[in-house]
Amino acid sequence: MNAVPQSRSLPPRRVESEGILRMVLLVLAMAMPLMTLAYLKIQSTRLGYAMGDIQERIHTEEEVQRKLLLERSRYQRDDAVQVYAEKAGLQPRKESHLIRRAFTTADQRLAKLRPVSSDEF
Repeated sequence: MNAVPQSRSLPPRRVESEGILRMVLLVLAMAMPLMTLAYLKIQSTRLGYAMGDIQERIHTEEEVQRKLLLERSRYQRDDAVQVYAEKAGLQPRKESHLIRRAFTTADQRLAKLRPVSSDEF
């Protein structure tokens, strides 16, 4: 008499959709860290490109600023030499740095009408 007594009832059978739901949740639980890692890697790459562009722009601006400072110091030096030469009574040579760099519109108009040769000086 090893038969199962009828008083004990068998547990109700689980629905297969519950097993499928558990498998989907397991797959999502395993895929979530991988998707997060991929997203972070993409953001890191985008940030790297943006930082490279910014560093390149900063380098370009620093180069422009360095050139402007060099030009400014050169013009200041030329002006200082011009002032000293005028105070000392020096006469400019044909290829001198004492020639003024700025010309007015009247000077430019006069230069177009009457060209000047370097032998006149």
